[in-house]
Amino acid sequence: MKTVLSTITITLMAAATASAAFNAAEFPPLNAVPPITTPQVQEWLKAINLADVPVFPQNKGNPPVCPPAATLPANQCWRSCQSCRADDIVTCPTPGVWGLTFDDGPTTFTPQLLTTLKENKVKATFFVMGTNVVQNPTILKQEFDEGHHIASHTWSHQPLTTLSNEQIVAELKWTEKAVFDITGMQMKYVRPPYGDIDNRVRAVIKKLGYIIVDW
Repeated sequence: MKTVLSTITITLMAAATASAAFNAAEFPPLNAVPPITTPQVQEWLKAINLADVPVFPQNKGNPPVCPPAATLPANQCWRSCQSCRADDIVTCPTPGVWGLTFDDGPTTFTPQLLTTLKENKVKATFFVMGTNVVQNPTILKQEFDEGHHIASHTWSHQPLTTLSNEQIVAELKWTEKAVFDITGMQMKYVRPPYGDIDNRVRAVIKKLGYIIVDW
């Protein structure tokens, strides 16, 4: 019993410390790709090796425009234009089991959704945007405190194949920091906006320790 109580105490202290550490002023501009030249992003980039990431062109457009299929390398595995999912998670492993997910929040509509989920005794996964997390830290904390799963949906909801490797790192790490500073938890899963991902983007995401969830 003493060990259990000690574990609970440590967990509560960690969460309280994380909440106290959150400072919205530390984060980049909202609804835009974070700059990659800041000291914080440069520190994150130094911690990973991007040298062996596959080289494919950055795509253009939002959503990206698909070139003629014959011009795309088969090993690019670009979901948006090649219907290729590689090892992305797209189904639940147990037949008959399904997962409930919500993207893009938290927003001012989220508390009403949380009430409905609580009334029906249902847990969900929230793939959150860093921009919205910073604007609604209390709502994110409510999601976490009520036992829902928090995962990443990047900082500014850009098609990731249109970004550089360094920009992808910035998108994920700023979101990661915001969630950690508020909840004390380290996210493990990421859903790419629009499902836009190829093997270059996958490699960068995996360098950061994330598991990719699509649909």
